[in-house]
Parts: sequence; structure tokens; C-alpha cells
Amino acid sequence: MSLKARGADFVATTARQCADLLETTPWAHRLSWKEEEGIGEYLRLYRLRQGAPLFHEGDQDAFVAIVVDGALEIRKTDSAGTVHTMAKLGAGKMVGEMSLIDGTFRSATAIAIEPTQLLILTREDFERMSEARPDLALKYALMIAEAIAQLLRQTTGALVEHLHH
Repeated sequence: MSLKARGADFVATTARQCADLLETTPWAHRLSWKEEEGIGEYLRLYRLRQGAPLFHEGDQDAFVAIVVDGALEIRKTDSAGTVHTMAKLGAGKMVGEMSLIDGTFRSATAIAIEPTQLLILTREDFERMSEARPDLALKYALMIAEAIAQLLRQTTGALVEHLHH
């Protein structure tokens, strides 16, 4: 399902405008301005209204998003069918990174809890970047690896706390 079908609005932007938005996030300290401009060529800006889903658990659309402003709530359904809020992600956070790497089903649902702007990199655009600008693709892949490492640290920390109770 496309982002537009979920209620997301595509915002026409230039590569420079996407780079300017990327510059406002904590990811900018990992990149030079020239790299931000290069990556900006592959990013697309979308707006989600409050309550609109970015994706649902089980979806199989591969893209990663960086929250520019607004916030997303990450929800997961347990085996009994109860929905749990796992995290709230604000400006600068990355979401959907695992789908870009492995292309499998979404492991959770992401819902905009306020009007939210997102820089989206699809798997197709990441593959185009990999072919045309492998240097930028490597930088972006390292950003994704960092985001996954942070999630793993949080998860193992929470697991240890749960095991001791």
C-alpha cells in the first residue's frame, strides 16, 4: 500500500530542501553538507495528519523514515491481540530501518500522534543511490546500523529489567 493511500501527503521538494530538512536532525552531525545534498536527491518529504498510519504491523513495503517534526507512536500487538505502545518517536528519530535492510514484514505499527513531517527513503531509491553514489549509500547504511544498534541496546536493557522482576 502506498503512503498516499494511507493518508500521507507528498510534498514536492528539491534535493536542496530535503538536505535543509535533514540538516535540522541529529543525523546531520554524521554528514557533511555535500553528503546531505547528495542524499537529499533520494529523499522524499511526506506529511501525515494526526492519527494517520505510516505503516501497519505486517505490511511489506520497504522504506525508512526520518521524523523531521511531529511524532509517531510505535505499537505492537501481542499474541492475545492486545495493542501495546512500544515507543514515541519525535524529531530526528528514524523508523522503518529494518524493512530497508531485510525487506520483510513490518514488525510494528507506526501512527502519527500529531501532524508529522517525514523524510522517506524507499528501498528502490536506496538501491539507486547504491549504484550511483555508493559513498552516500554507505553513509546512510551506517546511519541505519546506528539506529538499529540503539534499538538493540534499549531492548536488551528492557529485557534485563524484566528478567529481574
